[in-house]
Amino acid sequence: MSRGRPKKFNNDQALHDAMLVFWRHGYRGTALDDITAALNINKPSLYAAFGGKEELFLQVIDHYRAHILAPIAKPLSECNNLKDGLRQYFRDIAKIVMGKETPPGCLVACMLAEECCQTESIKAKLAGAIAESDRFFCRVFEKHKDELNPQITPEAAAVLLVSTLHGLSIRARAGASQESIESGASAFLRVALKQP
Repeated sequence: MSRGRPKKFNNDQALHDAMLVFWRHGYRGTALDDITAALNINKPSLYAAFGGKEELFLQVIDHYRAHILAPIAKPLSECNNLKDGLRQYFRDIAKIVMGKETPPGCLVACMLAEECCQTESIKAKLAGAIAESDRFFCRVFEKHKDELNPQITPEAAAVLLVSTLHGLSIRARAGASQESIESGASAFLRVALKQP
């Protein structure tokens, strides 16, 4: 008997499972058979639920940002002290990029290095994710402008932070140590914030 769509199909769980497959194998390295096996559905059901591989991946990026990144960004947006907020944020990011529950690295940063970016819709989705991150961090830094290094604007600090996060993520993907990741985070804090 061929596998069909389960009677109680959980869309969020399916996106989470597909996210882990893409995260582990990359976009190009993921076959439809990998996805259908992880979701325990057949290809017609996959197409009916999400469309093709590219359409599913675009939904996975939204899922990743909403369920993995947003929960750790919220405390930073609400922090009273920027240095403490950023320290906690870096600790939370380290748990993601080096954690045992998910593949190493950041899904967005890892996909940016792939040839999947030659696909315009994916390139636009990933570029949009970066732009939204820039805007989010810029708002945080604008709110705490008095804590920033006076030589760095909130816009520049946001770009520097996103670039740092992506760099640390790629290092984690390549097997960097926890100490190396923490060192990179500390370097950002020394450069971006006022020093006592």
